[in-house]
Amino acid sequence: MSEVALGVQFSPILNPVHLGLYYQKVKSRFPKMQVQPPILPAFETFGTSGTGLPFGLPTFGGSAVVGPRMWFMSDDDNLLIQLQSDRLLFNWRGGVQGSPYPHFDAVQAQFTNALDTLETLVEGEKMSIVVNQCEVLYINPILTSNTGVSTSDPQKIFRVWGAELGPEWQEPLDDLSLSARYRLKDGAGNPFGRLTVAVASGLAADQSTAFQLELTARGLPQGAGREGIAAFHNRGHRAIVRCFAAITTPEMHKLWERYQ
Repeated sequence: MSEVALGVQFSPILNPVHLGLYYQKVKSRFPKMQVQPPILPAFETFGTSGTGLPFGLPTFGGSAVVGPRMWFMSDDDNLLIQLQSDRLLFNWRGGVQGSPYPHFDAVQAQFTNALDTLETLVEGEKMSIVVNQCEVLYINPILTSNTGVSTSDPQKIFRVWGAELGPEWQEPLDDLSLSARYRLKDGAGNPFGRLTVAVASGLAADQSTAFQLELTARGLPQGAGREGIAAFHNRGHRAIVRCFAAITTPEMHKLWERYQ
């Protein structure tokens, strides 16, 4: 994989001054800085949608986002904190540099440290963070050069895609963009979030052909405070691991030496 991110979304309370104060606290480890457009707030909802469809669609909007999204990066660009008025994300991006994945627990610890710093700052400003959504993201580039599978043959990698076509149409697939969503449920069967799978074909950073597979778990904290945030991240991570195994083919598992 090339990237893993953990994050939280909360009521918009931060302004550009707060972002600058946060940078002062983390710049010894994250000295590089970039300004990015803000990410729109997003909520996973359930029930009947306004269109009458029998499933809920993610909603976007809510309170206006104030100011930019800031990137605070480590010297090697492997580690990234993203902060805006209503969102904090920690990204491990070492896969782009060829660095080994440090495992989920290590990324979760880095996110917790970033959140500790933010909560200390917010408490000093006599404010509080009210988390309304949690998120786990995995990005997996699947290179043709590694698999030997052309981007016209997604069925050789992904089990959610069927290659069977009728006699009316036999042209090879030129490119692919696919999105699928699955509910995340608690022990009582109640939905608390969704896992979104996005697959697209295109060019990798080195301009070689590739698929990009993104798996995103988003939903409500599973309890109060830090425990609720960690519980969602752990559940989201487990769901992503299981879903990845379910939607990829046994041939790829053998190639990747994946046996669990």
